[in-house]
Amino acid sequence: MNLVIVGAGKAGSLHYRAYSHLARSGLLDRGRIQFLDPARRAGLELAALLRRDRIVERVVAEREELAPTAPESTIVDLCLPSRTLAASLLEWWRAGYRKFVIEKPFTVPPELVDDVRRVLATSQAVLVRNYLHSQVHGAVRELIDLYDLDPVLCVTNFSKDRRADNLRGRGASGADSPTVFEVEMPHQLYIGTDLLGEPAGVEYAEDRDPTTARDGTPLRLGEGVLVGRAARGAAFVHYSNLHHPTIVRSLDLFSRGGLSIHATYAPICEELSDIKAGVMLCRGSTLIGKKLFTSDDNMLGMISSAFTTLSSAAPAQVDLDEVLRNSALIRSAVADPPGHRPGSGAQARGDVLQGWVADSFKLGLGAGVGQAFLSFLEQRQRARIAGVLPALDPAFHTAAPGPGGTPATAGSAPSREVLVP
Repeated sequence: MNLVIVGAGKAGSLHYRAYSHLARSGLLDRGRIQFLDPARRAGLELAALLRRDRIVERVVAEREELAPTAPESTIVDLCLPSRTLAASLLEWWRAGYRKFVIEKPFTVPPELVDDVRRVLATSQAVLVRNYLHSQVHGAVRELIDLYDLDPVLCVTNFSKDRRADNLRGRGASGADSPTVFEVEMPHQLYIGTDLLGEPAGVEYAEDRDPTTARDGTPLRLGEGVLVGRAARGAAFVHYSNLHHPTIVRSLDLFSRGGLSIHATYAPICEELSDIKAGVMLCRGSTLIGKKLFTSDDNMLGMISSAFTTLSSAAPAQVDLDEVLRNSALIRSAVADPPGHRPGSGAQARGDVLQGWVADSFKLGLGAGVGQAFLSFLEQRQRARIAGVLPALDPAFHTAAPGPGGTPATAGSAPSREVLVP
């Protein structure tokens, strides 16, 4: 099986790392991996990986420069800026290629909808949704099924310091830079969709960015929040801060009956491989159970699944209607979202996620859920647990009853170490 990775930047390096792991397992020949990027060179991360694997760096700029290959049996992995993905997919399809891995966010301009629909209907294609392939997400889904949870509120926080990447132009397409809504929030949207069902729309959006372009235009790559409802009524809050000094990948899911799930996904950055991931099930501030993972390579899980699918003759078709719904949500935030957007003279509020919650639950959430959420945020602000679940409150580790129902003492281990009875 031949493989062409289109885009030799950060996303291309993350995908290559997973493919390299498959090669060590004998599933893929590294010699059949080719790279295409207009810059004709590998980015810093990819170049380091190629040196590690003792592979001569060769990145071509045009499809015609690729070594002879059979298009119909070649996987094309599109690791490109979101605004170029649809057009690039169409170009490769017209050249005879029929197997695609497509990065996020996959946005489709209105004028290309019919063409992209035809491409997806006649090709094998897989969307990159790596966090759905994590052990953490699998544990969250198991809990929802096991306890028959009825979620009313899903809160995600995907934050990191991306300022250096922004200066290098990561994710830029020509003169256009991505906004905060197009970096981490596509991940957050598909996580929310998987847990709550299809979103109905965005009811509130806000973005703030202290960084401006040379002409004074805000780059909109700072802090943002999307608030909306799923079609079945549950609310979602997706928050991202791309100037945050540490990486956070957290999920808080509140359900009827007082049960809540709090999870930390493992980042896909190799330099943070010592950060643990895990899931906690709580009733209020009482820990019912937890499950920790010392490693959770969700990108490897994603790429392994895609490679297995595209290596077979099994159908693999992307639901374009779902893609268009998510694209519309992102565009509504980027362009002119409904609801409140503070003017230039608005007073700074700090964390816009907590600011939204404190502003009386604009979506009319129940008081009980609101108070529980505020309490959780306050506890999480006061202290964090280092090296185990960085985004979660250590109070959850000591609030569970001890053996025989006696109260646990500070610092004692939880009475249950697993999530299921």
